[in-house]
Amino acid sequence: MIRIEGLSKRYGDVEALHRIDLEVPRGEFLVVLGASGAGKSTLLRSINRLTEPTTGSVWLDGQPTTGDRAGLRALRRDVAMIFQHYNVVPRLSVLKNVVTGRLGRMPALASWLQMFPAQDVAIARECLRRVGLDHKAEVRTDKLSGGQKQRVGIARALAQQPKVILADEPVASLDPKTSRTVLNYLREACRASGITVICNLHQVDYAREFGERIVGVAGGRIVFEGPPSALDEAALARIYPGGIGEGEAESPVAEAPSSVAVAAAPAQLTLEQS
Repeated sequence: MIRIEGLSKRYGDVEALHRIDLEVPRGEFLVVLGASGAGKSTLLRSINRLTEPTTGSVWLDGQPTTGDRAGLRALRRDVAMIFQHYNVVPRLSVLKNVVTGRLGRMPALASWLQMFPAQDVAIARECLRRVGLDHKAEVRTDKLSGGQKQRVGIARALAQQPKVILADEPVASLDPKTSRTVLNYLREACRASGITVICNLHQVDYAREFGERIVGVAGGRIVFEGPPSALDEAALARIYPGGIGEGEAESPVAEAPSSVAVAAAPAQLTLEQS
């Protein structure tokens, strides 16, 4: 599914990634574990070419990715991104935020006009159901909790119907209980769809709990690769050479539930502000 060969990225004299080689099969939930500044975000952004690698190549489904206009459009269609800070449009409804995941699969004119047919609206509603937010479809997104906003981000990524989801520290801003809720929704939704997930985390307990395989990164290099059961103290010492800091292993607390009535699906949806 994804093959990375000799991937490096330099910012002036600073080498953020050093000759990364990695393969991720279809449908795997891979956790990239490491401290802040280890190179995890640069790795994800190099895979989808939000950051252009200095050297090396990335292959998706046997085809090399490219940074030209056509290559980027194809890449954005097949690779979805979930960000640490939600990346939602606060004034739009939950449904309108999610249906934007369909933009890459629409004709250019329809995409520019931001008018979505009933089929795309139905896909968005189903993705909201899969993350437990169908009852929030017509609510303005700025009325949601942090955990709910991140689940909107997951639903939007699923609505894109991608081959790959890249999740960059998706629970770094959330409390531990909400973090597990969000990661559970992401893992289960992607299992149901067979989507490959690469998820950056810095919390050891989440990596062990959710990762099918863990890749440890430190100083822009892969220093560990294996199943959660192999993540022993020696491996952790390589991943966290300065020691495991506060917040890199946590205990659960509760998230308050809420509910709102579901509105009927429109035949067509536009993105005018609510």
